[in-house]
Amino acid sequence: MATDIVSGITGAVTATGFGVNLDAWTASIGAEETVGYRTFTTPWKSKKNVAYGGSGQFSGVIQYNAAGTAPAPTLTGGVIDTASFEGVSLTLTAETGCTYTGTANITVIDLNRSATDKMTGTFRFEFDGPVSQAWDVTA
Repeated sequence: MATDIVSGITGAVTATGFGVNLDAWTASIGAEETVGYRTFTTPWKSKKNVAYGGSGQFSGVIQYNAAGTAPAPTLTGGVIDTASFEGVSLTLTAETGCTYTGTANITVIDLNRSATDKMTGTFRFEFDGPVSQAWDVTA
């Protein structure tokens, strides 16, 4: 049986409201233990870990050649809308059909404009709630 490696060739990041050609990401996904109790007549409990929370960063090249493609969402007058850093729909794609999806809060934006290369941005985030995994290797 042949196997393939996760190479990043078809990887991607989608973050609503951020005008960046995103090309790389890292994430640390945590697990939270949940405890479920049965009824009072059968007093036992069950435990399981669920993917919950975590943090990471995504990065890419800043876009500027079209309206509405600023690095971060803005308000009228060019003022950055920090409220739009919360509740961002985030999809991290490892390969086609293999994704991690959740709601995230952007905590820091690092911008880098060197004299000889493209302007890049790195966006640090924290997941806010459960993280869903889809891993369909047949896609």
